[in-house]
Amino acid sequence: MMTKKEKSPGRAALLERLKRGDSLLLLDGGMGTMLAEKGWAPPALPEEMNLERPDVVRSIHRAYVDAGADIVETNTFGGSSLKLAHRGLGGRSAEICEAAARLAREAAGDDHLVAGCAGPLGELLEPFGSLSFEGAMEAFRPQFQGLIDGGADFILIETALDLREVKAAVAALKDLDGGFPFAVSFTFEQQGRTVTGTPPEVLAHWARAVGAIAAGANCGMGPGAYVEIVSLLHAHAGLPVFVYANAGLPDDAEQWPPEDYAAAAERLVKAGAAVIGGCCRTTPGHITAMKRRLTGLSVLPPVRHDVLPFASRSRLVPGGRGRPLTLVGEGINASRPAVKPHVASGAWGAVRGLARAQQKAGANLLDVNIGLPGIDQVEAMKKAVAAVESASDLPLSIDSDRPDVVEAGLRACTGIPLINSVTAKAGEVEKGIGLARRYGAVLAVLPLDEQGIPEGADGRMVLVERVVATADRMGFPRSLLVVDGLCMAVGADAGTPRVGLETLRCIGNLGCSTMLGLSNVSHGMPARGVINRAWLAMAMAAGLDVAIANPLDRGIAETIAAGDLLCGHDKDAKKFLSLADGFSRTAAPPISKAAAEESPASPEGGDEWAELRRAIVQGDPDKAGALGGAMDEAGTDPVTIINLGVVPALTEVGALYESGRYFLPQLLSSASAAQRVCDAELERIAASGASVDKGTVVLATVEGDLHDLGKNVVATMLRSHGYTVVDLGKNVPCAEIERAAREHGARIVGLSALMTSTMPRMEENVTALRKALPQVRVIVGGASVSDDYSRKIGADGYSSDAIGAVKLVSQILEKTYER
Repeated sequence: MMTKKEKSPGRAALLERLKRGDSLLLLDGGMGTMLAEKGWAPPALPEEMNLERPDVVRSIHRAYVDAGADIVETNTFGGSSLKLAHRGLGGRSAEICEAAARLAREAAGDDHLVAGCAGPLGELLEPFGSLSFEGAMEAFRPQFQGLIDGGADFILIETALDLREVKAAVAALKDLDGGFPFAVSFTFEQQGRTVTGTPPEVLAHWARAVGAIAAGANCGMGPGAYVEIVSLLHAHAGLPVFVYANAGLPDDAEQWPPEDYAAAAERLVKAGAAVIGGCCRTTPGHITAMKRRLTGLSVLPPVRHDVLPFASRSRLVPGGRGRPLTLVGEGINASRPAVKPHVASGAWGAVRGLARAQQKAGANLLDVNIGLPGIDQVEAMKKAVAAVESASDLPLSIDSDRPDVVEAGLRACTGIPLINSVTAKAGEVEKGIGLARRYGAVLAVLPLDEQGIPEGADGRMVLVERVVATADRMGFPRSLLVVDGLCMAVGADAGTPRVGLETLRCIGNLGCSTMLGLSNVSHGMPARGVINRAWLAMAMAAGLDVAIANPLDRGIAETIAAGDLLCGHDKDAKKFLSLADGFSRTAAPPISKAAAEESPASPEGGDEWAELRRAIVQGDPDKAGALGGAMDEAGTDPVTIINLGVVPALTEVGALYESGRYFLPQLLSSASAAQRVCDAELERIAASGASVDKGTVVLATVEGDLHDLGKNVVATMLRSHGYTVVDLGKNVPCAEIERAAREHGARIVGLSALMTSTMPRMEENVTALRKALPQVRVIVGGASVSDDYSRKIGADGYSSDAIGAVKLVSQILEKTYER
């Protein structure tokens, strides 16, 4: 008899075929709509059917197998303990998910694969929400345990919106079984990014870095809209690509019947998809149509990559052999006198200022080092990372010699950071690779061991080769390794530059990238900038890929631009020519103390209104609050502060969001900064006996629906604009919404739904509110809702996002809105 982890020869072969991505596989289709047709209805959760109506769930899986699916997904989209807790079932997550996996396994037999499905938790992680990274891990853990115990072949983390939440899910899975296979799939919007601003290329490289067997896209749009996204995933992932789109939403103008969907699926295969299925409103009929049309179609094999992939939430910074030099800004380092007091006191506004200054000066990554004795370095690293990510969209370098501090930084950041660094001492490389693989990071290694730094290049390369052998043994790609050439002070040893250059040349032959901390060479010497720039040019010629240096030294930027041109890494001299007009004969001072000492209360230039608006747009609540407080002390009228400071800033934020330059994280950061000012000014107004009532809005996710991320963002944005918001949460009965609207004198009720199966609750609410409170206006939104549907049910308005919702509320209350 086979154990739970053993697979039949047929399943094992099919899983290997999936991992290779060299032939087409079909995934199943939608589950919720078919469950509803067979008796499921809110407020019960779809996952409850695994226990209460296993025959129904099994029959749906079987229908998809009969239609031609090679892979069936378990009925566990909302099977996390966090989601199930809303029905008092949080403690039964493992039991429910194990039952679901067994049902899928029974239907699939031994010649089909079962994907253990895990959808998003429905809550934002800190600092944008209240859910901690560790809390997210805890919510996923029993779900994955049940899926593994029930016989799932791999875990499919799907419909993801936030890369950092998926990072928590993967970490939870690796805690249970470090070798269990998993794939990740994200939901994209029409502009080609997730709602949190992450593009396909970042997700693709992160999936490979973290060890996924496949990367993909699902839900959100129809198959036609996913062609370009699939093409990008295929070009960057080096993995098989999943795609399973929607077939349309209720009353939506865009519908995809089976044959049309199959025709679009053919385009997706030609764009690079190796696994195709269906999401919302797809049926066995869609799978049958694809089986007919796609059988025998060749797929594009995964693209092999040697790129060194650094990434933030919203930006990929490719580096490595044959590419422009990657400059890591060294300014945020607690050992520097200009930075130390700010880290010690937790004055993170100064860190934000340094991040912005270094990015503006040309840094590609930002190093974060908070290594001060006497402080809680784990907590400080979390806060420093949050501060830097709120100020810059550059990838990070997590810099510490303490593994617990490094891990705190890896959990706090989003994207693919650099771990800076580990040595070649016994056990350190293994620990570093473990952290890099666990969270999806690049690892920097110093070729020194218990005996110190070898004097010659040959001795260093012995250590480098040992590092590479360890990486190969652990399955860690060499392309994710960066090895430091280790050049010491030339004033102490005139031969050290020669050894460093020789080491750089040798490292590149092993498929790793190279790195140097630039300023080490000039330690103790006068005119350090001159030495650093000359050393940088020599190192670039020897194959340097990554330099840790001061980007505020203009001479460094000039040397890099010229070096990239002369090394053939600047095609048609585009970068050099774009920067040449700004080059000067004299380099700027190495470190600007003013940049490091930017505090929440010190303006960057310009009038106080421009400074306040800038602080809000940049999402800096400390600085915005301090500037608003200074205006208060000067006797500025609070209404004027709101009207001339907050409102114009939020208007600019809205324009940035609508143009695709800002995304959900920036939106929430700016709203937080605006809220800091608004709260203070409203307190002043209340203390004076006056009042400012822009109107009360009651918000709720309708009964049976546990998804309220979008609704929460709307609440935040409305509050930042000065509206009173009564947020009832999710899974709210119609009677409770009516009661709250009456009790709080609401002028508008906003309803949200994500699931197509809960959309009928919206119509019930609109009808009830029309009858009981005809003066109240009702607006609707959510992933499954359209303007056509809102008109059909008699709602007063519809918005697809938070910025639109604020405009809609304003227009309705000012009586300027027309449908």
